[in-house]
Amino acid sequence: MEEKKKSNAGLIVLVVVLILLCTGMGAFIFINNDKLTTKENSSANEQKKTKNQKELEESVTFSDSELEKYVNYICRGSFSRIYDIDSVNSKDLSVSDKISYIRTYVYSKHTTTADYLYDIISENDVKNAVEEVYGPNSYEKTTFNLGCGDYILNESDKKYYSKTGCGGTTATFTSDVIIGYKATKSKLEITTAYAFFDGMTNKIYKDYNKTISLDDYTGGSTEETNAYLKEYVKTNKDKLNTIVYTFESTDGINYYFTGFKNNK
Repeated sequence: MEEKKKSNAGLIVLVVVLILLCTGMGAFIFINNDKLTTKENSSANEQKKTKNQKELEESVTFSDSELEKYVNYICRGSFSRIYDIDSVNSKDLSVSDKISYIRTYVYSKHTTTADYLYDIISENDVKNAVEEVYGPNSYEKTTFNLGCGDYILNESDKKYYSKTGCGGTTATFTSDVIIGYKATKSKLEITTAYAFFDGMTNKIYKDYNKTISLDDYTGGSTEETNAYLKEYVKTNKDKLNTIVYTFESTDGINYYFTGFKNNK
């Protein structure tokens, strides 16, 4: 009887030890599985980041019309600041300057009163134009100038008004031609070459201030002169000044203007 009790006690001790060992092994396996899962998740996240980064850096192809659309956002023509300044970062522009740099695009939304006393642009049209070029939430209320007058917001009807009075002509023709671009899903860089023709001197110039003369040209009609200048820039792009416009994207779809560099 005494031996049986000892045997039962030994058996109980053995069972308890086995239970403790199993519990310990289970905890060990659980902890290690948890560590392994964390490590796998971390590795998967890193791989995902690397994949996303590679996708953003993949080359993207743009059509000529798409490139023209982006370049035409920024006002050129008689807007000498673009040709005189070395570089622009959109983050450094004031609210009104942002609108000035896309003034042709904004002005295309304007209407005129029946008595021709005022030019009118709805605040919504200004907002849409600004945010299409500079990105969501980039619009702020402001008074801005579009060459001939200051546009002031009327809060009662949410429209910008400016008295008209533009006039005058110029004999200077400007030609900007896209000569190349680089594009990924995160950045678009468009390079343009440009030249100027003065109908008073019949000369083509390298710079806006007409200090560097390139060639003579006896101008024809406006259409003929514009066509000639376009071909001239294409042919002589290697000896002309260039501007590189930069647009950036966070989704690989929508690109917003961030600045330009003038290689004078």
